[in-house]
Amino acid sequence: METKVKRREWVKNAAIILLAGLLVLTFFSNTIMNRNLPEVATEYVSSGSINAKVRGTGTVTANGNTLVKADKTWEIRAVMVKTGQSVEAGDVLFVLGSGESSELEEAQEQLYQLQLAYQRTALGGSYNDYTADELRVAAAWDAYVQAESALDAMDPMGNTNSDGYRYLQKELEKATAERDAAKEAYDAALAEAQAQLSAAESERLTAEQAVLLAEGWNANEPDPTKQAMQQKYLNDPQLRIDELRAASTPTPAPEGASEDDPAPSADDNAQKLEKWETLLEKKKAVEEAQSALNAVSTAQLDAAQATVNDIQEEMSTYNTTPEYQDAVAAKDAAYLNYLELKTSLDARRNADARSNASLGLDLQEQRRQIEAQKKKIEELSGGEENQITAKVPGTIASIEVTAGDTVIKDSVLCTIEVPDMGYSMSFSVTNDQAARLRVGDSATVSNYYWGSEITATLSSIRIDPKNPQTNKLLTFDVSGDVSAGAELTVSVGQRSANYDWVVPKSALHNDSNGDFVYKVESKNSPLGNRYVARRVNVEILAMDDNSVAVSGELGWGDYVITTSSAPLKNGDLVRLAG
Repeated sequence: METKVKRREWVKNAAIILLAGLLVLTFFSNTIMNRNLPEVATEYVSSGSINAKVRGTGTVTANGNTLVKADKTWEIRAVMVKTGQSVEAGDVLFVLGSGESSELEEAQEQLYQLQLAYQRTALGGSYNDYTADELRVAAAWDAYVQAESALDAMDPMGNTNSDGYRYLQKELEKATAERDAAKEAYDAALAEAQAQLSAAESERLTAEQAVLLAEGWNANEPDPTKQAMQQKYLNDPQLRIDELRAASTPTPAPEGASEDDPAPSADDNAQKLEKWETLLEKKKAVEEAQSALNAVSTAQLDAAQATVNDIQEEMSTYNTTPEYQDAVAAKDAAYLNYLELKTSLDARRNADARSNASLGLDLQEQRRQIEAQKKKIEELSGGEENQITAKVPGTIASIEVTAGDTVIKDSVLCTIEVPDMGYSMSFSVTNDQAARLRVGDSATVSNYYWGSEITATLSSIRIDPKNPQTNKLLTFDVSGDVSAGAELTVSVGQRSANYDWVVPKSALHNDSNGDFVYKVESKNSPLGNRYVARRVNVEILAMDDNSVAVSGELGWGDYVITTSSAPLKNGDLVRLAG
């Protein structure tokens, strides 16, 4: 009996414990489950105004593109430009023909090498700066003047009985002044004669180059026979002049010329005669200038120097003091130093002048070779009629052909982008967005970071051909540091507008299906209210820095989720923060 009572007690206690556990789980199950749900923050969907800016991204295109087309069926022998290269009106774009292009390409490479050699020769010329030498000469002259002043201040005899010596000093000063004047006159006459000779020699070189070009001669002729023949005529132009004057049409070739050389025409004869006569005239001018230089006399300077020497010799018979003699020696040494420095400077100037004259001759010959090579390229190109040139200045946007291609009439060879006609870009927006914009609105380029400023102005609002019912196409004029092909993101519109549904920007999401927000829906259950994150697809109407105006299945009193402690998906249970 006692055992049965104890068994009933145990059953009763177990039932009480079980019921108590069920009661605890019933009351706290809601709290336990909520702890495992994502915590979210929410805000009301409200109406309000937004300083609406329409944003979009578009590709910049040139307003003016010129298509360069073939005027008939041609073979492209050479493409003279590259994509991205700037061209001017008249620049050669393509060389046309039916032959091989290798000879033309070789001639173009030779022209490039000639031009490169010309530039190197020009750079090889030195800039002659005589400043340091002139300063040394001036310092030497100052030292001489100081030595002379110190000498004048001394008593040559060491006592007051120096009248005879001082008289000679005054005579020496007078003779020295006359000597210096004679030297100055001599230097001026010599400099003028040298300048005239240099100018005459330069004109002779120019006339000689004109003769070589007219005769078709090479200044660096490798054939010794032809070189000797050319030099004979250049040394004595009268020989060639007599031949040309005595010749009848057609003119015979010069002595020593090849029998295969074609006989020149009467026009060639007249042109050559004119060039040779000019050369003869310039050679005579050189000879006259040389004679004038040789005629510059030193007689007056020599006589003045002799007078100075005589007085100095007489002064040397006086018994001057050692200090005075030292001062005389110092003055003479200073003057000799001055003369040495000045003579060295003059010699350097003369050497540089000869070097520059030689450099000028080399440059003239290289210019002649460059012109001859250009003429050869023009002949290989078939002349202007076998060339396609740019009609407008611009940038080569694309090239559709390569050397060796055969093109038919009206085939597009290349496209030239014309920057002067400006650039534009377009992108599509909704009708509601377009309604808040006006032509002429200024746009802000948001992905501009460096370089010159880029400006964009709304130039047209048209129906979008791809979505004519719902969208408009915005076109902007773009200017500044921009080129075709660049992608720009712009924002436009400053007008404030009211919207029914405005949500925080943090509530807006985007995926492959478009823009959306999560709104919170409440569900009743036996354990209390449950909150569900429900996806609502929206369309963005306007946006500012903090808020977004949208359209979609939203209503008054709806909450949208702005932040979440974990990623969400449609239908997830959530718990509200706070």
